[in-house]
Amino acid sequence: MWNRLVTALLLTTVLGLTAAGADPGAGTGSTGVVKLPPLDPDTLADPKEAARAVAKLEKDYPEPQPEAVRMLVAILKGSQLSGTDGWFGPAQTRYTWQWLADRHGVDPKTKTAAIARTAFRGPAALFEALDRDGNGQLTANDLDWSDRNPYVMRANVVNYLFRRMDAGGDGKLTREELDEFFKRVADGKDHLTADDLRRALIPRGPAGFGPGDGPSVPVLVRGLYAGEIGSIQEGPKLGAAAPDFALKSIDGKEPIRLSKEIGKKPVVLVFGNFTCGPFRGLFPDVDAVHARYKDRATFIMVYVREAHPTDGWKMESNTRVGVGVKQPTTTAERAEVCDLFRKKLKPGIPVVVDDIDDPTGNAYSAMPARLYVIDPSGKVAYKSGRGPFGFKPGEMEQALVMSLLEADPAPKPAGTEPGAFVPLPGDQEVWAKLPKTETGGGVPLPNWAKAIANHLPRTAAAMLELDYVHRTKSPLDPALRAKMRWVIAKANRCEYAQATALADLKRVAGADAVRTLTGSADGWPADDRAPLEFARLLTVAAPTVTDAQFAALQKRFGDTRVAAMVLLAAYGNFQDRIILGLGIPLEAEGPVAPVAVKFAAGAFQVAPLLPEQKELPGLLKSGATVVPRDPEWAKLTFDDLQTRMEKQRDRAPRLPVPDWEKVKGTLPPGYATRPTKIVWSLTCLGYAPEMAVTWNVATRTMWAESKQDRVFEESLFWIQTRSIQCNYCMGHCEMLLEVAGLDKTAVAERTRRLAGDDWSCFPPAEQRAYAYARKLSRTPWELTAGDYRVLEKDLGADKAMYTFWWLCRGLYMTRVSDGFQLPLERENVFAPPAKTDEKK
Repeated sequence: MWNRLVTALLLTTVLGLTAAGADPGAGTGSTGVVKLPPLDPDTLADPKEAARAVAKLEKDYPEPQPEAVRMLVAILKGSQLSGTDGWFGPAQTRYTWQWLADRHGVDPKTKTAAIARTAFRGPAALFEALDRDGNGQLTANDLDWSDRNPYVMRANVVNYLFRRMDAGGDGKLTREELDEFFKRVADGKDHLTADDLRRALIPRGPAGFGPGDGPSVPVLVRGLYAGEIGSIQEGPKLGAAAPDFALKSIDGKEPIRLSKEIGKKPVVLVFGNFTCGPFRGLFPDVDAVHARYKDRATFIMVYVREAHPTDGWKMESNTRVGVGVKQPTTTAERAEVCDLFRKKLKPGIPVVVDDIDDPTGNAYSAMPARLYVIDPSGKVAYKSGRGPFGFKPGEMEQALVMSLLEADPAPKPAGTEPGAFVPLPGDQEVWAKLPKTETGGGVPLPNWAKAIANHLPRTAAAMLELDYVHRTKSPLDPALRAKMRWVIAKANRCEYAQATALADLKRVAGADAVRTLTGSADGWPADDRAPLEFARLLTVAAPTVTDAQFAALQKRFGDTRVAAMVLLAAYGNFQDRIILGLGIPLEAEGPVAPVAVKFAAGAFQVAPLLPEQKELPGLLKSGATVVPRDPEWAKLTFDDLQTRMEKQRDRAPRLPVPDWEKVKGTLPPGYATRPTKIVWSLTCLGYAPEMAVTWNVATRTMWAESKQDRVFEESLFWIQTRSIQCNYCMGHCEMLLEVAGLDKTAVAERTRRLAGDDWSCFPPAEQRAYAYARKLSRTPWELTAGDYRVLEKDLGADKAMYTFWWLCRGLYMTRVSDGFQLPLERENVFAPPAKTDEKK
């Protein structure tokens, strides 16, 4: 049967029949029909016969020879398909270093040419995918996938050794397989030596093949003519239209037609088969790329002709891992083998099966394995080298990333446009403004600290210590904390914070963790999904977090760590608004590591403080609404809000509220002047004392520096609580308005007016500040320099910053209240027993 099949294929080749039954060059940019002379494979085992065949081929096919001729000549000269001769060669790609450099205004020819993270015109996650060496800048080396590149050479060694250890042959190395490998190689010892590994992993067969895998010349010639070691046709050229196809999926659903997928987003085509060991070994990497980008690109795997069937170039290494099939002779048989592949490797990518005469495999020159990226216009943007040696998932991912960049208008670097809304002094100038330090001064500072220090230097210093606590002292696993912080930043569309979180994650968990996180959520580890979804919900819709979700996290992580999750979400929402509201750009050298600074005693306001209210503002009797009215805002009436607050008073907390006696022992000297009954404070201090204290110290320091109008502050905070429907904090606003000096009637009248869409009773500057508070709370990513300029014009530069900081603080407070679902106290817990007052 084998000889009949080869004879038929030889005849097909001589007659020049093509992949899709049509001219392969028509509309595809291919090189046209490739013809090879008929040969008798068995006679070519004789070196003299092989040499005569070579001489005739070189005479009949002058340079430049078709790829198939080059491969046939190499085989006849003794090639064992090492990847360095014949038709093997580099990928064809539109996305070169010059393409990327030109896009970023960098001269690619200079030796020091590089694209800094801050200059990258695209999302932080795409930068990470291109930054192969992880040094925070893109260079030509990051995009070099040639076989002599040091990274590629090391990766090839790892891939080869990995397959030797992968006893299951499914591209996944399990703990059991590692243990079994150790036992087998150690041979009774409790350790392994380098020589043990060399003997176990480096094969002793010809040309590096394992026992039983090395091919003869006749086997390779048959494999070439049969299309098993590769298609004789060369496929579409770079920039040519991708050949169309319509193939059935293995599950029998409606056929997938490529032309229907073109135009929506980039398309990644993956070609491979069950018996190609290198393809099996690398396929999980391809599937991981699919998991990361499936929402932004279409992925299709086409199952093609077997590379190593048992009736062709049989591989004993396949037999050892339970992979042994004959070459299918019908499309139905190929589908059955494809089903074996699916059961063993469990692909997430949709899989279709090529017809038995290989129309699609030949049209794309896809056997035994190959990768393509097709741009939205239907043109070939990336064509990998022939498999197995040219099958490089990392190279394909970078091409896909650049295709995504190409599809979007070239934005300016994330976080740098339109530029910071406030001045950003240099590091040394800012350190001169900050309080004296005991340790850690003089180092590079994050840009947000520079922005705040212009008006609130002591507060900026307290924020540095707060940031350090969250990023280095959280009871959460450092990798999980960084992942949650990234999810929060992504939900807020804060590129700066995303980049910082990814840098933190890379430091503690490596680049692979970054790639997994920034891909599709379906690819996230199962253990991460619940806490990451909790972080997202606390950011976008905090009141919708259910008691069941919280209880599940509490059961798994314990009270302390689930409390840390809530405070992390609160801090992230505060910090993201600082960054977005001031247009803070990412630092030129990339994200700044946590600043390990300790400021001298007396730098901060540690004791409780409430600024004195000098006068009580009244409502205007006649005025005009100067901001756009929002009818939706008024649909939730004042009475509705009062009903909600009453229900919050009866709310059972998600964590037991600690009593004062338990809490006070964890507090630093001078922090509390009297016991507190504030449920918010007791919960935070009881479960996460270090985080809670550093936050409260930052807030108290801000009050000491700013001395704001408390009625105005609480009115702004009330707008925020209404914007995100935080019933607990709304109740506190009413309490604090009373403490500021308003009676209950005045509080009710003020909040009733705020609940409506007619704000004419408030001064125009206050109205604009309330509108700003609403926008900051709901859509901080839409804030512009113009928004902040209005705040500065109405309030002055200093008061604008004070007000802005206070508003960002409000999004911390509400996330804590909603995360814990705190019961609203029935008494005014802020009312002072005498002149001393305390605020949470």
